[in-house]
Amino acid sequence: MTIVYHDDWEISEKGKKDVERHQRKVEDAIKKSVKDVISEENIITKRDGKKVKIPIRGMKDYKFRYGDLGQGGGGGAGQGNGKPGDIIHQKEGKKGQGGDKAGQEKGEYYLETEVDIDYIIKIMFEDLGLPWIEEKTKKEKAIPKGWKFETITKTGIVPMIHKKRTMIEAIKRNVAFAYEISRETGCSEDDANKALVQAVGDLNEAINIINEGRLEKTEDVSIFINEDDLRFKQVEQDVEYHSNAVVIAMMDVSGSMTTDKKYLARSMLFWMVEFLKKVYDNVEICFIRHTTEAEITSEDKFFNESTYGGTYCYSAFEKANWVIDTQYPVSDWNVYCVYVSDGEDFDTNKTLKEIDKMIDRKINMLGYTQINTSGTTAYSTLLKDIVTSKRWSFKEIKQDDTFFFKDEKHHFLASLIKNKDHVYPTLKHFLFERKK
Repeated sequence: MTIVYHDDWEISEKGKKDVERHQRKVEDAIKKSVKDVISEENIITKRDGKKVKIPIRGMKDYKFRYGDLGQGGGGGAGQGNGKPGDIIHQKEGKKGQGGDKAGQEKGEYYLETEVDIDYIIKIMFEDLGLPWIEEKTKKEKAIPKGWKFETITKTGIVPMIHKKRTMIEAIKRNVAFAYEISRETGCSEDDANKALVQAVGDLNEAINIINEGRLEKTEDVSIFINEDDLRFKQVEQDVEYHSNAVVIAMMDVSGSMTTDKKYLARSMLFWMVEFLKKVYDNVEICFIRHTTEAEITSEDKFFNESTYGGTYCYSAFEKANWVIDTQYPVSDWNVYCVYVSDGEDFDTNKTLKEIDKMIDRKINMLGYTQINTSGTTAYSTLLKDIVTSKRWSFKEIKQDDTFFFKDEKHHFLASLIKNKDHVYPTLKHFLFERKK
């Protein structure tokens, strides 16, 4: 039996290239499958430690094949016509035994790999961020990042002595004293340093030792360290300052929001919240849901509990405006508001007025997403009233068989989600970094 031995398998360049190739295929597979991945309901309902299976086309597990290739096994190596680059297929076999209509088309091999949500977010949102973010210098939040030893003092405990700084101070003082002793007595610099050490740092005593001939002859020249030379490190908590940012997530949970609509709304907001948590250390998230009345709620309740009732969309914006005024003033906070609804509203005019009030507060961004699963109209009701209003100037963008709207001047964004394939484009529409 032949034993294959290698001193260091990690030095194999081919192995490294295979690993890199596999990693690229995983990332490409996620990017191509992202619309399907983010629409899985089990991800939204169970987040902690959740892993998602991604199919990687064009790759399969390697295995040994046994048998005589010369007898029905596909022929020997190098047999038959062909040229470089041709795809090698298996010989067409008989129909399967499972039924009369077994497929005749060539199958496709693929692997499934498990990745966690953090990795998906890294791939999905690697180039995205909160748009129009500003430095709020008036009130920033200090985020602990460790400990530092930057402050040097003359007092402290022995274990915290800064040896280098102490020696620098001692050398400086010894040089100055040695010069003074040499000037007074005419002795050499080495004798002056020896006298200073013998006098335990006393300048006058060192001068007397030289003048009275009491200098002890020794070949060593030392540096005497005085208590005044000691320097100590001070431990301080190291922090970095982040401009405050808050995202106010609002969702319509009224009776007109069917199960499919609520799922699409939760999916869009869920991924936005997960992205913000992973990318920003200091972003607070406020959750507001509404029927005819709005309420501030917990994240768990926001995503997992359903309610029914009539629809007053203005109630969500009214509650959000109150939250901004009382808890997150725009002078201190970067404020982002995102609202998701099916657009059915009992009082659209009042909603438009509340939206106008919100924009007048000079928030960083307002995003409105309308869910329309009927597939019969492009956009209607509240979204139509918003984009056709003379209050704002929207640029319409048609993409992925849906519509996106952007008003750069007022930092107002809108979109239409008609199916799960529109969730990811909407996230990219809302989360983009302003070009510097």
